[in-house]
Amino acid sequence: MTSPPSLRAFVLKHLLDDHARVPAVLGRDSTDVLTPDRTLRDAALALLVLPGPGDEVLVARLFAALREFTDPEQPGFRELLDVTGAPHPVGDVRTPSVQALAAWALHRAGTLLNDAALTAEAREHLLRLTRAVLAHRWPARLDRSWSTVLDGASPLEETAVLILAADAVAEDGSAFLHEAADHLERYVHGDAVWACLTPRGEPDTLHGHRTRASALAALAWTALHKRGRSGAADRARRVLLHVHAHHGHTGAHGYWDRSDAHSVVRVDPIAALHGRPDSPFPSKLVADHALLALAARGAAPLGTGDADTDVRLKALAEEATAELERYGDPFAGGVFHGQGSWFSTPVDPTVPLARHVMVPPRSTGSFAVGNTTYVPFHGKHAQTQLLALAALGDGVPTTRSAPALVERPEPEPFDNDLGHVTTAPLSEDRIDVAQYLRWLRSTASGLGYGLTPYRSPLSLRSDRTAQTFSVLHVVSDLMALGEPVPNVPGVLTGVFATQNPDGGFGEQPSLPSETFTTYCAVLTAVVLGGGDHPAFDRERCVAFLRSCQRPEGGFGNAPGYPCDAWHSHLATLTLVALGARPEREDDLVAYLLDCQNPDGGYGNQPGTPSDTFATFRVVGALIALGLRPPHAEKTVSWLRGLQTEAGGFRYREGGAESFVGSYHAIAALYMLGALPADTETCKQWIAIRQSADGGFSRAPGGPSETTDEGFIAIQALHMLEGKLNRSWAVMMT
Repeated sequence: MTSPPSLRAFVLKHLLDDHARVPAVLGRDSTDVLTPDRTLRDAALALLVLPGPGDEVLVARLFAALREFTDPEQPGFRELLDVTGAPHPVGDVRTPSVQALAAWALHRAGTLLNDAALTAEAREHLLRLTRAVLAHRWPARLDRSWSTVLDGASPLEETAVLILAADAVAEDGSAFLHEAADHLERYVHGDAVWACLTPRGEPDTLHGHRTRASALAALAWTALHKRGRSGAADRARRVLLHVHAHHGHTGAHGYWDRSDAHSVVRVDPIAALHGRPDSPFPSKLVADHALLALAARGAAPLGTGDADTDVRLKALAEEATAELERYGDPFAGGVFHGQGSWFSTPVDPTVPLARHVMVPPRSTGSFAVGNTTYVPFHGKHAQTQLLALAALGDGVPTTRSAPALVERPEPEPFDNDLGHVTTAPLSEDRIDVAQYLRWLRSTASGLGYGLTPYRSPLSLRSDRTAQTFSVLHVVSDLMALGEPVPNVPGVLTGVFATQNPDGGFGEQPSLPSETFTTYCAVLTAVVLGGGDHPAFDRERCVAFLRSCQRPEGGFGNAPGYPCDAWHSHLATLTLVALGARPEREDDLVAYLLDCQNPDGGYGNQPGTPSDTFATFRVVGALIALGLRPPHAEKTVSWLRGLQTEAGGFRYREGGAESFVGSYHAIAALYMLGALPADTETCKQWIAIRQSADGGFSRAPGGPSETTDEGFIAIQALHMLEGKLNRSWAVMMT
């Protein structure tokens, strides 16, 4: 494997165009631009991060690109341009942090070019900005004339960046910095900082605490400490330690982007819908980790004489840096956007996601799928590349190699027979099958099926817009219940319309390819007899999947993206369904085996705690490869030990009872030739989750959720009654 370009080389070659303009989001590289629009923030960051002494030509090019944002009619800069340089009307605003970065970038250009007029212009722009901010009481956004407040809230990020810019640019910024330092104190919440104040200057408790804002506040306090501000060093260190203590990713690595007012990382639909617009789901953002690394390194030398604090700050800096390297692309270069998880309960992260779902419309790099919007985490945002470069320097991220395969598991031939689904119908007294089928059929949409039967639901519910994920589940349930799949040629046409030129499949036509969505599309096609369909480019699909294997042996959701048991399983099953194999099969097997823990279960990555999701994934992948999972008896015992008295399963030891986690426990047992210790109670536990309209909910009495919950109920009940084809249980998930 050839080494990827260094981060700086990637930015120069792929992020900057011929005019040194910076598109907001790339896919894998410059051949795949996801968001071509340009932001003032990115143009300013490029000038601050990329050039050094002796880079006058690069400085001039970046400065020319920044100049294109100049507003010819009002003081300051537009904040959003089209790829061609045409201004977008929504960019005719003045966001304090963005305008401050522009002033800082002008000053740096003037310094590097030895242009006194340019540094004077930067100071003048910053002075105008700080006067407006003070006059309007620290607003989040002003109109382009600087006279009207468009958003009267006061985000911490705005104040922190203003302090950093004033510290770097102003000849004598002491007067403003004194007022800014006083204002910064208003965000303090014990050892934490509020991410935002309301227009009345009170804490915005719905917005809680944010990792990014905390890191920027720590950087600002560090700068203030160097200017003699009393107590600033202690503030910087305490806020970083709050992130370290409360934002850590449960059972994995890195830090979540937020916690609530009580410093708890949780799903919060109330805040998402009634606070400042955001996704209800926390995520792990690589840009946050770059800022954390910079802040922790800056705060560590300040010293308070507390050895424990120094140790924890060092650990924070090391963990943040390790995350930056972990999300580096070992093939194409650059760094990915981040990682998320679906939550089993409001406080339990469970299913790993390579997408951030339910983000506000028009989030940078986002795609709309019906009633929801998502950001693919395998995008490469300009801001992330530049902040990572500032934190890591111009190096090539280290990549782990595959573990040694000490002993290959015993062979166990797998027939991969998907010609039949069940041996007998479900027992009639358990659930209302007819009502469920009515609900399921009503999810039909165009040539496919949506996640729900609802056309324009409120709250956080998906609609019935067709997508590959829901098509797989509807087709699987119809076949399991002995019902014909209507219009198979049309369904196949819809599925194959989602294949991209790279061979992978997206959630809908033209959306980015993922291992996850490729699995859904291919397995749907295979069980419907479309494996040889003329619209299906099989060879290119196999090539795409194989390109998703990482040096560590596992597979990620896209080429180069970090691997885990979840996506390794999906890639393996898809390849097997297509009659193919992973190119480095021994490395894959070694990676999967390295996920097993002494308790018999498996973690989603080597060294992470066992959970039912990962255990199901590893067991299924090994079986599909024709191998007998090692220590199967211990795995069965561990899984059975997670069943609760109510009948369901905790997704991990000490974790919450989980509907989705219960399916994975039941299916893992079934593949290993076993059943739960209390099968009857488990059947009832599932059955009582059928909602009034026929669908299923994760909680009794709740509104029906998606076809995913329906699939879980139907497939699990068939397994609990011993009626599901084992090959079907292995391959269809």
